[in-house]
Amino acid sequence: MRACGSVLAIVVAALAARAGTLEDMDLRRNVELAIRGSVPTANLHLKVEVKDGIVVPEGIVHDLLQADAVVESAGTIKGVRSVDRSRLRFDYDTPPDEAIAGRIIRTIAEVQHLATSSIRLDVQKGVVTLEGEIARAAYRGELRRMCGSVEGVVEVVDRLLSPEAPDASIRRSLDGVFGKRVQPRFAGSVETQVDHGAVVLSGRVPRLRDRDLAIRTAWSIDGVRIVVDDLSIEAVSHVNVVRP
Repeated sequence: MRACGSVLAIVVAALAARAGTLEDMDLRRNVELAIRGSVPTANLHLKVEVKDGIVVPEGIVHDLLQADAVVESAGTIKGVRSVDRSRLRFDYDTPPDEAIAGRIIRTIAEVQHLATSSIRLDVQKGVVTLEGEIARAAYRGELRRMCGSVEGVVEVVDRLLSPEAPDASIRRSLDGVFGKRVQPRFAGSVETQVDHGAVVLSGRVPRLRDRDLAIRTAWSIDGVRIVVDDLSIEAVSHVNVVRP
């Protein structure tokens, strides 16, 4: 009986391991379809690996914007917990940091509402760090896109400060997005706390993309100094393969 029990335990463990592998295979298939079905990434030829819900795309992308688009496409698939972009490579040789900085400065100077901001930047091996003050927190996303379109930029670190605002104002802005009575409702159930400009996001969202959107939304509000991500992504018991 003891031998039979041991064999049964081994079989059950093997089946459980295989089930997890099959789920990752289904996720991989769905992620590949999502990347091919998105206009910014449709022409890419990437190898995609998935392990325990973590997506690892590998291959060449044109620039940081396209790398961001790969992550966003993968994040639309339920069951994806995170995306590791470390194996994405850019299809250019990184120009000197001084050249990258000059291009970004000229690009920002051409945009009137950004040219008046007190933005300082530093470039180290293609990583752009933005510091200083911006007139509106909503400009953060625009600045990342502008920097990401410059050849040689591999990442953007945002250390910008937006105009100060009281916690009550920040809370109203958050409620205008995540509130239970807001229509259309934000995906999932997001709860917020604000303390001296520090925003804590908690609750559950259905997809990685929804978590990332919640974080970006909080950062786009004037007066927010830090965003703490305490959101959970809903687990799925079975992954349905999307048919092309």
